[in-house]
Amino acid sequence: MTVRVTTLKGADAGAYYVEALPNYYLDSGEPRGVWLGDGAGMLGLAGEVDDDAFLAVMAGMDPRRSDRHLGRSYDEKSVRGFDVTCSAPKSVSVMFGLGDEAIRREVLAAHDAAAAALAGWIEQHAHTRYRIGGEVAVVDAEGIVAAGFRQHTSRALDPQVHTHVVIANRVKSPNGRWLALDARLIKHDQQTLSALYHAGLRAELTRRLGVRWHQPERGIAEMRDVPEVVLAEFSSRAAEVRRRTDDKLDRFVERMDREPTPRERWRLEREAVVDSRPSKSHAVDATALHAEWADRTCRLGLEPNRIVTDAVDQVVGRDLEHCDSDRIVALSVLNMAERQSSWRPTELHREIAAVIPTDVVDHAADLVAAVDGLAREVEVTCCVDLSRPVPSGALLRRDGRPVSESAIDRALTTQDILDQEAAIIAWADHQLA
Repeated sequence: MTVRVTTLKGADAGAYYVEALPNYYLDSGEPRGVWLGDGAGMLGLAGEVDDDAFLAVMAGMDPRRSDRHLGRSYDEKSVRGFDVTCSAPKSVSVMFGLGDEAIRREVLAAHDAAAAALAGWIEQHAHTRYRIGGEVAVVDAEGIVAAGFRQHTSRALDPQVHTHVVIANRVKSPNGRWLALDARLIKHDQQTLSALYHAGLRAELTRRLGVRWHQPERGIAEMRDVPEVVLAEFSSRAAEVRRRTDDKLDRFVERMDREPTPRERWRLEREAVVDSRPSKSHAVDATALHAEWADRTCRLGLEPNRIVTDAVDQVVGRDLEHCDSDRIVALSVLNMAERQSSWRPTELHREIAAVIPTDVVDHAADLVAAVDGLAREVEVTCCVDLSRPVPSGALLRRDGRPVSESAIDRALTTQDILDQEAAIIAWADHQLA
């Protein structure tokens, strides 16, 4: 998964410190960030990120009035926001690292479009909570306030195009108040966020450069025509994390005399990432870096320009409307049913985005919107809703569900799965009779 969600707090050993934001995002030596989201426009924020305005928003203050809080004031442990990091596949970063100015421009434009489309999807599915008649209601948010900070290298100074989409923990509610974002969806749906970003990126790059892709695995794919040896050469950070993770796993098994549980493994992997994290380099000369990347490629016995020219203009591509939508729907449901017996609607987005043909050409925003449409079609035509019935006269969100229901509480399945479960129960009852 190469979209990662990190919570930003005032003081939390497991999160980025808000006090570090000026250094990490604003003083990174990378291009200026850009404002994203309708909520930003409501606060008069557009275009390039202004440092003072960004810090004000992250402190829960109105950037136009230094004496006005956006909702309840924060304390040092308050959640200030969420960093949704969109990281391009290594082959895409290699194209940026070895390509000429025109190639770099197309790669970055494709990545920016995919990250912005993902921010738009998050906004369309954003909620907040407040009390209505004494009960907690989960209602649609009117807009998010986000800033996208694009960076171009890993901490090991390998080419690694990625964007930190920093979403402030303040959204506009339907009653006009600024309230906290209900972040359960983005935390539970990181795989969905990843699949949508990567599907949008593939469609943009296929449209712009005519590149080909390997078959996606969990929604993520590398370019077919970039040599594996080059990917390995520029993945030193990932290799170090894997080495440290393996060491931690070996020590765990030796000490505990058993394999770690999935949650324990996740914690060990997280520790390996933190332990191996070098300081972020600032103000690194881009021209020198590109020259170094080209030199490292030449030492592999490969010609940098040839790697790029061999990868572009390999496929013409096709519009999504010329694809077999019935097959996309059927394959997404089949894949879903093989992995789990019930699912939430947003998990349908994950499966559909993952099976969009890799030769589709489209704008990322349009592709993400098409995935939304296909997910609604799957929900209506292929799924059985296991959720509680909607009470008569209930106040509804735009997803058609009552505000009394959490945005992550819905459950869908198929009739085939229900029939299989019924058959198992009948068999078990017969054995016990």
